[in-house]
Amino acid sequence: MKTIRLILTFYKSFAFISFLITFICLGLISGFILVGDPKGISFIQILFWFKIFTLAITVYTINFYKKNEFYYYKNLGLSKLKLWIPIITFDFLFFLVTIIFLASTLYETQPGS
Repeated sequence: MKTIRLILTFYKSFAFISFLITFICLGLISGFILVGDPKGISFIQILFWFKIFTLAITVYTINFYKKNEFYYYKNLGLSKLKLWIPIITFDFLFFLVTIIFLASTLYETQPGS
């Protein structure tokens, strides 16, 4: 329980930016699908790689600017990997699940599908 609390504390420092990027991607996908653009599915691929790229930038930025905070977590028994792996996994799975859910529900409501 202590580990989960520490991971959530670390994640709170950049969760807003991460969720903002995810919801911007959701808005873009819904705009393409609702307009009926046949390139909407290929646009999802672009956003998929955009999310990976922004996650990499986030990891690099946090590692650079909060390098002294990692000593706090290290003293409590959490290495950088033990902090980053659950956070990146959760963030990317949240992105994938919401994208798949949104695309499937919006695509089903299109005429002719």
